[in-house]
Amino acid sequence: MAAVGLVIATAAGAVSATAAQGTAGQTGSAGPAIKLVVAQHNITAPRFGNQVFVDPGIWVASLGAPLQFDVGRTSYTSPITITQVISQPGLPPEMRPLPASVLDGWNGLKNFASLTIKNKAGRVVAATRLTLCPNSFDPERTSPDSPSTSPYPQQCAAIDPFQIGMVWGIERGWAVDPAQAGLTYRLALGTYHVTESITPVYARLFGIPAADATATVVMTVVKGNACCLAAPRRPQPAALPSHPAVPAMTNPPESALPDLVALPAWGIETEHVSGRDLLSFAATVWVGGNGPLDVQGFRVNSSPVMAAYQYFWQDGQVIGRVRAGTMGFDSQPGHNHWHFQQFAAYRLLGQSGKLALRSQKTGFCIAPTDPVDLLLPNAVWQPSFVGLSGQCGSPTALWVREMMPVGWGDTYIQSLAGQAFDITSLPNGTYYIEVIANPGHVLHETTAANDMALRKVIISGTRGHRHVKAPPWNGIDPER
Repeated sequence: MAAVGLVIATAAGAVSATAAQGTAGQTGSAGPAIKLVVAQHNITAPRFGNQVFVDPGIWVASLGAPLQFDVGRTSYTSPITITQVISQPGLPPEMRPLPASVLDGWNGLKNFASLTIKNKAGRVVAATRLTLCPNSFDPERTSPDSPSTSPYPQQCAAIDPFQIGMVWGIERGWAVDPAQAGLTYRLALGTYHVTESITPVYARLFGIPAADATATVVMTVVKGNACCLAAPRRPQPAALPSHPAVPAMTNPPESALPDLVALPAWGIETEHVSGRDLLSFAATVWVGGNGPLDVQGFRVNSSPVMAAYQYFWQDGQVIGRVRAGTMGFDSQPGHNHWHFQQFAAYRLLGQSGKLALRSQKTGFCIAPTDPVDLLLPNAVWQPSFVGLSGQCGSPTALWVREMMPVGWGDTYIQSLAGQAFDITSLPNGTYYIEVIANPGHVLHETTAANDMALRKVIISGTRGHRHVKAPPWNGIDPER
């Protein structure tokens, strides 16, 4: 396998003048010099069965300046656009619109590179086009002179289909590996040459010299001595922020308030379980506004329920708190953590708007799982951690903090028994899945006008064979 550490044989901090001139010729400013760099020229890849995980350790580096893109849409009915943001010291950022054809949806730059595997005789035995997600889960520095940290998120696309805005980027002097997430091929034991090449459209677009746009490593496939393919590395969650004791508030300022926003349901489907027909779905509540959602629970007199408080941040400091609901520990399989019990609610409404069913899902471990709009002025590109790890607490916890920064959402897949809608006895017809954020109005936010979202569904079929159809929402069809 390719080594974890990034070793560049040439002077890693040097910027290719030709590349910089090429970018400048197209944009008017000296942008980043993009270059393929090799971790090591000879790698060993174990084979399990007839499958080989291939990560050649060829990295896409941005030298001289960051490679940054703003990706977003002005509304859900508007197309996704991409703009390169070119930053130089002492100069205002230059915005360079790029053609939408370079987008692989929210996943990254489509067909950015090609990966080709040749056997010892020089015959091509495998070839793949690679999408480049600049927001790698494992970006790496190219030299000791590189900045010590990267500000960019560690994912390009969200699970939720209703993303609004995203920032993609490779920090100056950093690199990402487009093949790192995992590619497997059927290969025999032996020696191969693995080549990655930046495709001509991107070489022209970013002024990349031919010598910097291709790289090759020699790969030796050997018999594996373990049970399974190696899994990609995953980052460990960072520590939570800390703050001193803060005063209680009665009227927190709007400048410190989050805005909870409910998004429409998606992933809508029916299933037949233990003689019942269930309607399951997924939904996201995200945070906009002026500050993060910070909810903390404290044990009181050994009670099984924690008293919850909402904390308010301004200019990177906590300025106050208010009492806000409760937290309870959910010991059911798939949970085993503390839930804030007033975060969101789900209802199924009839065509007239009358309540037909209510989901039993009421509690959540609040955590950033999906970026929704990182182009907001107060958005956080890189949360302390993504997902539930590290902040949901243990059964014996005295204190739990659950946070969600601006621009991020918490997606929950409503498929567990007792939480999906039981439509066994429900008549066929048109219904609406209602997603409600802050249903008890215990959280302070900038506005409650966007706390509710509806998604139309049409239920049909017979008992044991129920079907559901969800028409597109504002032209977006996650169920297709």
